[in-house]
Amino acid sequence: MNDMLFEKNAGVMYCNFDIYQAEEALLKERRRSVAQHGHKGIIYELSSPDGINLGYYNVTSSQPGKVVIKNTNPFIQLTYTISGNKSYQVHHGKHRVLPFKKQEYNYLFFSKEQVQLNWQPGERLEIFEVSVSPELMLNYLPQEHPFHALLHRSIERNETTPMSSSNLFLQTESNSILYKMINCPLEGRYKQLYIKSKLGELLSIELDAFEQSQQAHRRKTEKTLRPADIERMHHAREIIISNLQSPCSLIDLAHQVGTNDAYLKRHFKTVFGTTVFGYLHFTKMNQAKELLQSGTSITEVATLTGYKYVSHFNRAFTKHFGIGPGKVRK
Repeated sequence: MNDMLFEKNAGVMYCNFDIYQAEEALLKERRRSVAQHGHKGIIYELSSPDGINLGYYNVTSSQPGKVVIKNTNPFIQLTYTISGNKSYQVHHGKHRVLPFKKQEYNYLFFSKEQVQLNWQPGERLEIFEVSVSPELMLNYLPQEHPFHALLHRSIERNETTPMSSSNLFLQTESNSILYKMINCPLEGRYKQLYIKSKLGELLSIELDAFEQSQQAHRRKTEKTLRPADIERMHHAREIIISNLQSPCSLIDLAHQVGTNDAYLKRHFKTVFGTTVFGYLHFTKMNQAKELLQSGTSITEVATLTGYKYVSHFNRAFTKHFGIGPGKVRK
C-alpha cells in the first residue's frame, strides 16, 4: 500500500508511491475512513502483482487539500474526477500540469519527480486513480495506436505530462466499470483476475475514445462545430440535469434548444463524448448515489430520479455501480 502521512502543522499529506510495490506479493487492499486536519471521507486502495494500482478517494474538506506524491518509478495513471475539482503541479508546486473538473478524465505520465495534487475546500472530491506500469500499458497498446508514440516520447523526455492535450468526458460504461472494480466481492487470486480483466475492458473503451478524439482533432475545418452549436449542446445538458425526475423526449429536447433530434444526437456526442440517454443515465445514477449517501430513502431516491418502480431503480443502480443501493446508504 502507499505510505501516506499528514504533517500536522501544514495539513499536507505525503505519499510515497512505487508502481512495482506489489510485484512479488499477493493482491493487497485497504479500505478506511479518514477524519483529521479538516478532511473527512473514505479511501480505498488496491495493489496487484500484475502492476495495477487502484485508488478511490471520496473526501470532503474544510480547508484546501494538498497531497505531495513522491514517485519511486515512472508510471501511467488514468485519473477520473467524478465530482469536485482538482489539479496537479510539478517542480515543487511551481508548474500546473492540468486542472480537472467533474466527470473528466485523462491519462497522465508521471516521472520520478515529485507531484502535488490540490483540491478546493467546501466541496466533495470523488476521484478514481488507476495506475499501471509503462510495460503493462505497452502490452495493451497496438504499435499503430497514437498513444503508443506519445507514451514512448514521454518516457524518453521523463517529464510528468498529460497524454491528451485536453481532458476527455467520462463515459457511462467506464464509470460503471470503475465502481465494479472497487465493489468486487471476490478475494485473493480470483479478485486479481477480475481486476485485470476489468482493466482490459476499461482500456478497450478508453483507448478507442482516445483514438477517436485524436482523429477528430486532426479533421478540423468543416467538422468543427460553431460556438453557437456548442452553446446549444450545453443548453441541452442543462435541461437534462434540471429535469431528471421527468425527462423530456429527444424530440422535445431538440426543439427546446432550436434544432432537430438527428442534429442533437450527433453533436451532443461530439461535445460530451456520450449519447443524450447515456448522459441522462450517468447523471441520474450519480445523483442517486449522492442522495443515498446523504441518508435519503431508496424509495424517495427512485422517485427523484424518475423511476416509477423501486425494483427498476434497484436493478439499474446495481448494474451501474456493481453494488446495491442499500449498501451505499449504510
